[in-house]
Amino acid sequence: MRNNYTILIIGLLMTVYCSWSQEYKFQHFSSVDGISHNEVRKIIKDDKGFFWFGTQNGLNRYDGYRFKRYKHIPDDNTSIIGDKIYALTSSEDKLWVGTLTGLSVINTITLEVIPTPNILKSVENNSVYQLFCDGSNNIWMSTKNNNYTIDAESLEINPILQDYNIACVAKGLGKYYWIGTDKGLLQYDLENARILKTYDIGSFDYFGLNKIHSNSYGEVWITIGDKILRYQSERDRFIEVYSSNSLNSISENRDGDIFFGSYGDGLLKYSRATGLFEPIIANPSDHHSISSNDVYDVYVDEENIVWVGTQEGLDYYDYSRHRFNSLIHLPESKNSLRSSFVQTMFQDKDGNFWIGTREGIDCVDFKKGYTNPKITHINMESKGFELLNSSYISSIFRDSKERLWIATMSNGLFMTHEKSNTYKHFTHRNNDLSSIASSSVRAILEDHLGRMWFGTGAGLSLLQEDTKSEYSFENLGYTKFNTKSIPLNDIYSLFEDSKNRIWIGMNDGGIALLQEQGEGKSFMRFKHMPSNPESLSNDEVFVIYEDSEKQVWFGTSAGGINLLREDGNPKVNNGYYFKSYTELDGLSDNEINAILEDDESNLWIATNTGFSKFNPKEETFTNYSTYDGVLKGKFRKNAKWKTVDGTLFFGGAAGINYFNPNKFKLNETIPKPVFVDLIIDGKVINVGQILDDSVIINKPLSSGSVIQLPKNDNRFEIEFASLTFSSPYRNKYAYKLEGKDEDWRHITGKDPIARYSRLQAGNYRLYLKASNNDGIWNENPIYVDIKVRANFLDKMIVKIGFTVLLLISLIFGTLGLKKFKNRDLNKLPNPKVKKSPRQIDPNLEKENLAKIEELNHVMNIDKIYLDSKLGLAQLAEKIEISNNHLSFLLNEYIGKNFYDYINYYRVEEVKKRLKDPNYKRQTLSSIGGDCGFNSKSAFNRIFKNLTGKTPNEYQNIHWD
Repeated sequence: MRNNYTILIIGLLMTVYCSWSQEYKFQHFSSVDGISHNEVRKIIKDDKGFFWFGTQNGLNRYDGYRFKRYKHIPDDNTSIIGDKIYALTSSEDKLWVGTLTGLSVINTITLEVIPTPNILKSVENNSVYQLFCDGSNNIWMSTKNNNYTIDAESLEINPILQDYNIACVAKGLGKYYWIGTDKGLLQYDLENARILKTYDIGSFDYFGLNKIHSNSYGEVWITIGDKILRYQSERDRFIEVYSSNSLNSISENRDGDIFFGSYGDGLLKYSRATGLFEPIIANPSDHHSISSNDVYDVYVDEENIVWVGTQEGLDYYDYSRHRFNSLIHLPESKNSLRSSFVQTMFQDKDGNFWIGTREGIDCVDFKKGYTNPKITHINMESKGFELLNSSYISSIFRDSKERLWIATMSNGLFMTHEKSNTYKHFTHRNNDLSSIASSSVRAILEDHLGRMWFGTGAGLSLLQEDTKSEYSFENLGYTKFNTKSIPLNDIYSLFEDSKNRIWIGMNDGGIALLQEQGEGKSFMRFKHMPSNPESLSNDEVFVIYEDSEKQVWFGTSAGGINLLREDGNPKVNNGYYFKSYTELDGLSDNEINAILEDDESNLWIATNTGFSKFNPKEETFTNYSTYDGVLKGKFRKNAKWKTVDGTLFFGGAAGINYFNPNKFKLNETIPKPVFVDLIIDGKVINVGQILDDSVIINKPLSSGSVIQLPKNDNRFEIEFASLTFSSPYRNKYAYKLEGKDEDWRHITGKDPIARYSRLQAGNYRLYLKASNNDGIWNENPIYVDIKVRANFLDKMIVKIGFTVLLLISLIFGTLGLKKFKNRDLNKLPNPKVKKSPRQIDPNLEKENLAKIEELNHVMNIDKIYLDSKLGLAQLAEKIEISNNHLSFLLNEYIGKNFYDYINYYRVEEVKKRLKDPNYKRQTLSSIGGDCGFNSKSAFNRIFKNLTGKTPNEYQNIHWD
């Protein structure tokens, strides 16, 4: 009877918590991504910070970006002994690999297999099923017939507990060990080699992957067969706390929650907060669920990432990539949005969300928590509003009189007031001036006087109410001959700021500010003026927002965001001007769809590519995309809401993203930058490899390594990583080649590699620093030394000889050079053209010089460099030559690569503008953008590299 109740309770728990698994959204690695096999049996992290994954077809090391495979090679004792891996553990500088055909020990510094003759003699080719490092320099190892302890440093091996088959080992408190054997659980004193107690809780089987887990505060958890047991220290006994299918691995996160693997029932989480077991199972229709219910191993790392080895691949849950929750339309689920296309949202006083979609209205109830909402599709037929069940809902608003207003894009305006049982439907009626201006209603505003304003596709409508509750509208629209009318009728946003000013945003009409004198109404207009950098950046204004500092922001459709500035001088721009922020300043996209402010005064800006978090004080952006869990598809205009607890909601074409920035957990793990591989001509250079009759590296690449390169062929790349695994593409790197680079070069984790070429003979040092995904830097750089060897032509005697010959050539060649005087290729401030030192056919030489002249023309006259998207191919096409031919001309005649050549012109253009008083009101970022730089950081870095000063410093010198 007891077992029946247990099964019933488990069944109920699985039913209740089935939806909980949606909290854990897993990413996946398979053989397609580089891992050697999809069946991942073991997971371990070594003392250097690399992950190792043991599969049924080889071993894999992972650095956050790349998998490096290790396979058995027949008759090669430098390779691992077998490919079917059943056990892994790590000690200082060593990885212990148990396979079906024996044991291999890998030096984690050199990545070489360590010779272990004494161990091989004892183990021979027997399968190794269990490995455990106890942290005290002892490695416990079990084969089918024998058990051993191995000194991790000396590699001395000794048999232990020969009368038992050991399946698992864990270190308890003090000097005691817990050992699972075929004859029960042992409490063992290793120091005195004696069994203290045997617990008759069943037979442990290493084929069943049984596991013992002991934590720092004395808890002991055990998986054995289909049971989870927990130790009761006060009664010195183990009790069964859960039952499932073939339970195995155990791992604990930093919150004290414990994860268990099951071969058959997926993953299981024990919540420390609730004391409940919560299953996380595979769902074929959800690509974020675990890959398989057949789990072999689970490992939670220091960053709280949950790694799961399954029958069908390697899964991991990285909380930093799933900070953004979502509500979407699921065709097979009634408890989902009726449409993923969300145009508006509104939260009523009961906390319910009214969601306006393209196909009607949904009500979302979060009373049971943000992870388990209840969604109801509202049927408006009972109110006589059948049209709303299929209408494109553009806005929902409840006014101070408790009336609910629902605007649609084509079916007019609806109003309900349940207390008075009032239901109204307003549409535009031709030849009726008192009807609403248009049946396409986009925006609703109640001002501080309680007046209701509606922005439509045909102008602005103000609701008129008489004492008999009769409704009409005063309509205000564009008039051609009235410069104080609304500049355009296509209205999309209405907003009243803290100064009681009413702003109107239009599609291609800019901004209008309502001016009222008595009964008269006029509008002040603000539009984009290309010649005025302080004007509105774009005339498509859909978003208007005021932050807690009473600053008013305008979001445009193609010009980023604009901050309203007021200097009080009515003679200049009526006292108003704007400061814009665009992609050049770090904004993710120039089309702004919604803005909300979090509790830390950051603005969250919804764009077409995700979210930009903007810190107004520091003027910095942090961008989030689908990589972080943001929904695909563009967000919709003004589809936003902020709750009292700080949760932000944004609606879009793919559904709703919601998140609470206050609950974002900062990753405080300090990164460990490492050099991974040296690459020359696309090939990884191995230790001892010879190139141009010289060994390039004589020991594994690490901090302090020396790289020897020939002068004539010193192109190279160095791959690196930070060994922090939370959102690794968001890690940042700074590197600098001392002897060549004046400043640090900054890159992201999307391409963690440094590239150099054409170095002069000499000694260089490459420094590397790294940050984690949340900007926590390790300020202690690592380095490698690079020595570029001098060749014969660099020898001193040869140099002197060549110098003498050069002087003689100059004397006799003076007259010959004069005839080329009129062919100056650098009349404007271009880099000086140097003639190719190669022997070239005279006709070809003439053709090349002509192309150089043509190149100068398109740069100096056409100013093609002002195009920020200009690439080598476009420039080559402009002067009708191939990409390779253009590269040859730039390198051999001008002495610059493409980017240095283009950036020279861009910097010169910036310098001209920074000296010109006409550009005083234009921001530095916009000047850089107008001159061809596509990011603020690149602009600042390149300008300083070429001038020795930042743009701001240069500007201050010339404008003071």
